[in-house]
Order: sequence, then C-alpha cells, then structure tokens
Amino acid sequence: MASTIQALPTEVVYLITAGEVIDSLASVVRELVENSLDAGATRIVVSLWPQQWRIRVADNGCGMNLDDLEQAATAHSTSKIHSSADLWKINSLGFRGEALHSLTTLADLEILSRPVGGKLGWRVVYGDDGKVVQVEATAIAPGTVVTVANLFGNCASRRQGLPILA
Repeated sequence: MASTIQALPTEVVYLITAGEVIDSLASVVRELVENSLDAGATRIVVSLWPQQWRIRVADNGCGMNLDDLEQAATAHSTSKIHSSADLWKINSLGFRGEALHSLTTLADLEILSRPVGGKLGWRVVYGDDGKVVQVEATAIAPGTVVTVANLFGNCASRRQGLPILA
C-alpha cells in the first residue's frame, strides 16, 4: 500500500514556519491527543509517568500502515495538506507535520499502529531526526499507540525549571 504521508513542498514549509512547540509534558499530550482526534478516534487513553518524563497515548483511530509509519516522524511530512492551496481549507487540528519529528529530537519515540481493515500491525522506533531505527510486526488492535520516553533527556537544561506536571 502506498504511503499517504509525503514531504511538504518547500513553498508550503515557508508558509507555516511557526511550527510546533514541544515545551512540556502537557504540550506532548496535546499534540498526541490532537493526532488521535484527527485520526477519527472515539476512544483515547492517556497514560503519564511524570517522574520518568514518559507519555503514552493509545487510540482506536484509523491507524497507519507501514509506509505511513516510516514517514510519520520525518520533518514537514503530513497527510493533511499537499499544496499551499490546502492551507486555506484545513479541517484538522494538526497539519504542519512537525510534532512527531520534534519529539524525535527531544525524546525516545515509539509508535505501534494497525490500520482499520489491516491484518498486521507494526512497531516502529525512531532515532534522531525522525529516522526509523527499528521495525517489527506486532499484534495490535486497529488504531495507534504512541510512546514518548525520556522527554528532554538529551537536553537537561530544558527540564530544569519545568514543573514535572507542566
């Protein structure tokens, strides 16, 4: 199955340079819950381990196939818009293609997903800059589970001054 996620054209990247900001556990939860809602989820479970700077969001949304998972954390990659004209008819909470990529630079990111109607799910672990470092087939119900661990672990100064439950 071909991926529906693709890199944005340079002209569109320049038009949305505001970007996403990940500055707390709460902002990670917001971004991941918005992704779940955009995926049509009717059930979303948020789990937090604040002392470990770890978050997991699981949903029963449309899920992603392997092609989409391999692109999901790449900078400026989204399934929501494909040209500058699309910016004037956005009907989703997220569209910039930055949240997951930003997380790969700030934390350890793992996504498990199975598309509705798919027979197989996938577990993908991402490294720096959104590169896929591990892929394996997994048993999972349709939907997606995103786990963010060790948030701001590579930049301790970002953790300083932040309340753990911020």
